[in-house]
Amino acid sequence: MAGKTAGSVLWPLVLAGLAMSATALEFTGTPGQWARYGLWDARATGELSFSMKTNISKGLVLYLDDGGNCDFLELLVTGGRLQLRFSIHCAEPATLLMETPVSDERWHTVLLTRNYRETMLVLDGEAKVAEVKSKRREMAVVSDLFVGGIPPDMRLSALTSSTIKYEPPYLGLIANLKVGETPPSLVNSQGIESDLEYLCAKQNPCLNGGFCSVQQGEVNCDCSLTRYRGKYCNQAEERAVEGKSFASFFDLKNGLALLEESVTVWDEPME
Repeated sequence: MAGKTAGSVLWPLVLAGLAMSATALEFTGTPGQWARYGLWDARATGELSFSMKTNISKGLVLYLDDGGNCDFLELLVTGGRLQLRFSIHCAEPATLLMETPVSDERWHTVLLTRNYRETMLVLDGEAKVAEVKSKRREMAVVSDLFVGGIPPDMRLSALTSSTIKYEPPYLGLIANLKVGETPPSLVNSQGIESDLEYLCAKQNPCLNGGFCSVQQGEVNCDCSLTRYRGKYCNQAEERAVEGKSFASFFDLKNGLALLEESVTVWDEPME
């Protein structure tokens, strides 16, 4: 019984991971790979969050700047850990390096919070804050948000951090990218693949014989040929089969007693 209870507790965690994977984009790590999203207005305050899964020790996760002048923000994988670096008004860049490794092929949640001269990075349960010593409080943001790489045709003069163009492209999965509570608009991309087909083929989230398919950009589980229901065919159906009534007679001290009983049998699938 204890084992069954533990399994039931773990189910929401497992299914949450599967749902997260279903919305993931796969970054192949090929040269010239990039994804371009609409501008993230991170001048004064703002939040950006996502989940990631990778095994690389070095690569570009995201980048934005002011079009080649002074201000920029970059998030890299360096030595298997996340490194944040940013500058405002040509001040000395502020840098922080997280302790939690991310190159372990596991899902990690990332939250970036801008607050004028400060930027906070939260990775799973670890949080660090870096502050830039600049005269101006607000960061200038002109560029779109680049994820996983920089387009090769971008001129170096248009990049504030000129070395960013030579960082290895990101290899792995990125899911649930949000600016605040809203997914940003994907302007265009190169070398990025939807992970949905891969999910059905290699990490099928449909349980108990459910059929996995991709429809309108979402993973669906068809449970019609199983005894289960729910998004992932994980909830057992209970079907009642009513039995026949019967009667028995007993001789109780020369008298008669009638016992009537109706039996209902519950046909419940094995867990």
